[in-house]
Amino acid sequence: MILAFAYETATGAKVASDLVEEKDGKYFHTETGEELRQIVAKMSKSLKNVVNPDDVIAHYGADSLRLYEMFMGPLDERKPWAENGVKGVFNFLARAYRFFADPTKIVKGEEDKEVAKLLHQTIQKVAHDIENMKFNTGISALMVFNNLAIKKGKVTKQTAETFATILAPYAPHMAEELWSLYGNKETLAYETWPEVDQSLLTEDSHEYPVSFNGKMRFKIELPLDMPKDEIEKTVLADERAAKWMEGKTVRKFIFVPKKIINIAVG
Repeated sequence: MILAFAYETATGAKVASDLVEEKDGKYFHTETGEELRQIVAKMSKSLKNVVNPDDVIAHYGADSLRLYEMFMGPLDERKPWAENGVKGVFNFLARAYRFFADPTKIVKGEEDKEVAKLLHQTIQKVAHDIENMKFNTGISALMVFNNLAIKKGKVTKQTAETFATILAPYAPHMAEELWSLYGNKETLAYETWPEVDQSLLTEDSHEYPVSFNGKMRFKIELPLDMPKDEIEKTVLADERAAKWMEGKTVRKFIFVPKKIINIAVG
């Protein structure tokens, strides 16, 4: 159920939204000056908190409306409509379009390893979340991938086409436009879902938080197959460890694979 924010007085009397003004993060009755509480309630004409989808589409586009409704949370949960949330997904789509529609960002050659790995993780994540009706977490994965692509500054055409394909269930209009920009004549609607390269999902390293006497001081990336004695030597030889070991002796070196490293000194 999609709800909306409404307002009430200290006694619980509901106040229509057109009689509310915001000042410094607080809400006040425009006629009486009384401070009001913001609550979550059903949309109703009397509270004047009904959101007209036509207005949202006119301002942000149909893809933004569709995307935000899926991003609000699990379908079986009550959730309030918030225009800032619509702006957030609109900004995501705008950033993604500026990057993936820019021909100077689409290059030939092999894909960057980090980009390729995250792309296939995203394909798997989005497929799993769509099947389990967890649309919001799938969208989050797309956002993470978009951020990495922008950070890298370029992707291959194959990566760009794959991104358009996995974006399509959420933002079909934009995905179709990107698909056509890449020179495809047939609609994206008939394109098969990308296959996941399982070899790219295998992790060969892990970033460990390194703590001294229980307090995290820095992080270090280490191969997953590195023996414990080599890990201990590598961590203790790190120049960042010197500060916390100065004048002290290592009493215990605790290593939990793929979790933490804790060094007891004294």
